[in-house]
Amino acid sequence: MIWMRISNLLLIVSGVMDPMHRIAQARRDAGLSTKQLAAKLGVDATTVSNWESGRRQLTLDRLIQLAELLGVGVTYLLGLDEQISYTEPVGKAMLPVLHRMPVWTKSHGWALVNAMEKQFVFADGKTLPVESVQEPIFMLPPAFAMSLRGIDSPLDLEEILIRKSVWVEPLTSDPDLAAELRGWYRPHRQRLVENEFGNRFYLDAYGAKWLAFESCLSSKGEQNHI
Repeated sequence: MIWMRISNLLLIVSGVMDPMHRIAQARRDAGLSTKQLAAKLGVDATTVSNWESGRRQLTLDRLIQLAELLGVGVTYLLGLDEQISYTEPVGKAMLPVLHRMPVWTKSHGWALVNAMEKQFVFADGKTLPVESVQEPIFMLPPAFAMSLRGIDSPLDLEEILIRKSVWVEPLTSDPDLAAELRGWYRPHRQRLVENEFGNRFYLDAYGAKWLAFESCLSSKGEQNHI
């Protein structure tokens, strides 16, 4: 089943970066050896090595545990972060790798994906089974996407942190607020971006409250970079 075995999901998406390479890279970035990571997960080092080499597949619950321990997203570990569209509907087959990420539907608004329980979780604590939703699911409401001036796909968090500045688009239905807050921001202290007026967006709210782009369209429709 797609919700239980990540290997099935990998067959759906072609041309992605080798996910096993990303597991090893994320471990090294966290400063952990295979033995240290294995100890934290309660498995032996051989199991970790098998995950990294692709000889053994991860179950969904173990993948989520691994992502949280290494401080990265499930989508990053699977190499799918560059494949997800913020403006096109998200297929239900992709929801397992969006665990704990916000999605939007016209009838229900914003909710977090709970991949383990196969349900959407709303701000008031109510839940809704994924299979009961028969309408398009978006990472970003179409009305928001139409007003964005950022060009091309949103940057991922790693791309934001290596740039001197990024174009920020607030995710809000208030056009006046969006006009006030959008603009060029600089990454600051590895946890937020800030503009010259002191406005801030925090990285842990990325994708829910704001998106970042490499360049933008001017009011005249011209492409701008910094």
